[in-house]
Amino acid sequence: MPVELTTIEASRYSSLLIPHAPGAVYDLAKDEELGKIINHFVQEKKPICAVGAGVAALCCAKEEGSRKWSFKNYSLTSPSVYELARSPDFATLPIIMEDFIKDNGATYSCSEPDAVHVVVDRHLITGQNEQSNLTAVQNLILLCNQRHGKSSVSR
Repeated sequence: MPVELTTIEASRYSSLLIPHAPGAVYDLAKDEELGKIINHFVQEKKPICAVGAGVAALCCAKEEGSRKWSFKNYSLTSPSVYELARSPDFATLPIIMEDFIKDNGATYSCSEPDAVHVVVDRHLITGQNEQSNLTAVQNLILLCNQRHGKSSVSR
């Protein structure tokens, strides 16, 4: 059962996964409560993984007391303009993540449309599209294990 973001205690969680969700560009991108949760993860350097349209949820994270994006100077990926342009609702999208990332002081990269492409920068993992889910989540697991001092190699 979904819970309201206002009831989430970010300190109780060790990582954050934001899956591909086409609605994220419409509702999560400006959600102040989600912004507070994401900022907790940024400040604590806890692993964050966002994939495909879910990367838009990162837009709501602004540095406390300023309007500066919390992921300025990070490297990220998200659906490319070429991938988005194939969608019938392209003209009505409130945010084009490729532009948002560049306009807010971060570095954007992508691969060809529908290719697996994942960017890891510090504690942030972003995946370009749904095809990147598995690789992005595997990297999230590796970062979580590293953070908790677990070896990724079984003996």
